[in-house]
Amino acid sequence: MNPSVAVGFLLCLVGCGESAPPCSDESRFIAAVSAGCLVQSQAGTLLVRDWRGKLALPGGSVARDESAHCGAEREVFEEAGLTVVAGQLATVFDNGFHLFRCHADPDAAPRILRPAEIKEVGWWRPERVTDAEWRYPGQGAVITELLAVETATTNPPETQSINQ
Repeated sequence: MNPSVAVGFLLCLVGCGESAPPCSDESRFIAAVSAGCLVQSQAGTLLVRDWRGKLALPGGSVARDESAHCGAEREVFEEAGLTVVAGQLATVFDNGFHLFRCHADPDAAPRILRPAEIKEVGWWRPERVTDAEWRYPGQGAVITELLAVETATTNPPETQSINQ
């Protein structure tokens, strides 16, 4: 047996044993080629680093009979070991990638389930990631903008009453 095939097989045995949890809502169907999640915690934004050293949001291909949000939930589990619930659609990128705002248990810790694909998983501050570190050009700016919109809507400025 070819040594690289044997190593690949062993890595898969280590990381491919867990099945993704069931989709949070099978009745909601949006077709997409690929999908992923924007997951926030107090520690930052969930990102994965591939073996080329590039950072990206967790996500990937959606199966033919799978909805975009179910694919996004599954991909986060496969790449980051977190069970999430896909919420509102945040944006659709030019390549058809559907990005959902997803929610995870605040105490859950990400972990690598696919060591042949993912080198590192964790919480980052996207505004501190350089453009060269992103897997896709311009991805950091889009994520930072989406996070700013989320912050503005969840933490609106206090209103002042004016006494006349």
